[in-house]
Amino acid sequence: MTLAGRRIVVTRTEEQAGSLVDGLRQRGATPVLVPSIRFEPPEDPTPLIEAARDLAEAAWVVFTSATGVLYGWAAIQQAWPDGLPDGVRVAAVGSGTADALRAVGAPVDFVPHEALGDVLVEELPLSKDDRVVLLRSHIGREALATGLDARGADVRDVPAYRTITEADPEAAAAALDPAPDAITFTSPSTVRGFLTALSNPARLTDVPLVAIGPVTAAALDPAGLRAAAVADPHTVSGLLDALDRLFS
Repeated sequence: MTLAGRRIVVTRTEEQAGSLVDGLRQRGATPVLVPSIRFEPPEDPTPLIEAARDLAEAAWVVFTSATGVLYGWAAIQQAWPDGLPDGVRVAAVGSGTADALRAVGAPVDFVPHEALGDVLVEELPLSKDDRVVLLRSHIGREALATGLDARGADVRDVPAYRTITEADPEAAAAALDPAPDAITFTSPSTVRGFLTALSNPARLTDVPLVAIGPVTAAALDPAGLRAAAVADPHTVSGLLDALDRLFS
């Protein structure tokens, strides 16, 4: 096993890290969990409640994460306990989000061929003036909303939850002493959260950093860091495969 005996840092929340941690252990690695983000309900739930209540006017409701499903689908079920209004379709940015939707009994009508917001923008079947409701983090990338707007959609960008980017400095320091074999990042927020815990991000220069996708990899740039590997496909399984390739 290529990862046998290697210490791999996982920056996901403890609640979301299970599949990655299990995959690492199955490969003989030692996962080191340093949660670098956490999620909270929106400070003002009114926009989410109103978006769910007015969903009959939408053509699409789009989810970009499993966390968005957790908070957003609960609001929809409260507004529409007997099921979605006729004509409303559901899109997921990738397979992980689609799985989260199916797990709560939600339909999945569209998943782009690649788990990237930019690909979803290009491929989502739209007619002019279709209303698209985005249920996502309050710090979601604006490119998704602006891209759909440019295609003629009537975009309602709704904060379904808040993403808090922070890690425990002591846990981060312990993970880096001794230096781990790799650090994994599953979103730009995990990058920012982990870096905020470090007094000197340059300490990561010689540590292989592995990103779940190109947007996450790009989040390393402001700190002068680069990803040693980027998962393809942009899933936990792809991330594990990228680690295998890195150390093979």
